[in-house]
Amino acid sequence: MTARDTVAEAVVTGVGTVAAPAGTALDEPWFDYRARLGPRGYKYLPDACQYLLAAAKDALTRSGAESAGPAGSGGTSGPAGSAGSAGSVGSAGAAGDGPAALAGFAEERRAAVVGTNSAVAALHADITEVVRAGGINRLSPMLTPFFSVNLVASRLSTEHRLKGFNTTVTSPRVAGLEALHVAARELGAGRGDLVLAGVTEAYDPGHGTAAAEAGSVVLVLRPPADAVRPGGALLRTTLRFVPPAALAHESGRRRAGREVREALEALAAPGRAPELIRVVTDGSAVASAVEAAVRDWSARRVPLSVEAVGARAGALAPMERVAHDLRDGAAGPRTVVAVAGEGNVAFASVDPYGTA
Repeated sequence: MTARDTVAEAVVTGVGTVAAPAGTALDEPWFDYRARLGPRGYKYLPDACQYLLAAAKDALTRSGAESAGPAGSGGTSGPAGSAGSAGSVGSAGAAGDGPAALAGFAEERRAAVVGTNSAVAALHADITEVVRAGGINRLSPMLTPFFSVNLVASRLSTEHRLKGFNTTVTSPRVAGLEALHVAARELGAGRGDLVLAGVTEAYDPGHGTAAAEAGSVVLVLRPPADAVRPGGALLRTTLRFVPPAALAHESGRRRAGREVREALEALAAPGRAPELIRVVTDGSAVASAVEAAVRDWSARRVPLSVEAVGARAGALAPMERVAHDLRDGAAGPRTVVAVAGEGNVAFASVDPYGTA
């Protein structure tokens, strides 16, 4: 097992999502970038990049960030429950474009952390096919630079003049929750005033038996020292790693269970036990071990929902659960646990009313 990771905290002021309509074939066109982003400047971006920009725009529009300003600026957030909101979080403030929403924050104090597993998988497949068929000179100069997955998050930073840190994480299945953890940890260390953090995935033509994913979820995060304003939420995250080989031994299984239980204990804010825990599993041996530990910890005190989504070619599903919890108007904290067969385990708790 890895050494214990610390619990990181941040304040959520907005959430934005992009999701395909139910029943949509993800390998077919379903997203209109013109309607979500505008007619110019986005046509040649990879699908995952378009989804990310649209989710970020939505999150900023719904965020109280446009009127809150950095701590100590004297600004106030907008009223909760404004028209057009899908729930409690992100309902504050009037609609506006990204730069206007970020006007109260120095560009050097804005940052981005993005998780993904398959954002440019289709592009990689296209590049391979083009080179095999016609040579390297046939590659598109507009799309080819995105062979580097880091450029997806970089485009987000360019869009909103985020001149602080820019990080991409790609851990299997948990990259979205890991992005939240990295962002919250950096905010807690004083390395920024506002972070756009989330996940974006695009259809992976090589997904095989794993379920393909497409869409994006982005949260607007502020430092944990900020008060949780009406319509906001407190985010708490932590990470663990359970080596699959360790589960072959009784001592390894015991230690894995102990690490998961201790992570849940640390994640629960004093006096704010979660009202629901959702475990998003992939059916692996690691997932079974984590699920058993969560059941043991939550027995007789916290409702538990296990969502065996199976193998997936992305990290979107756990983040969609977090977004749902933020917008659901819950009365107390809810926890999402994401597990990957490779050993990655991520925990995220959102408390819609925080502890302030």
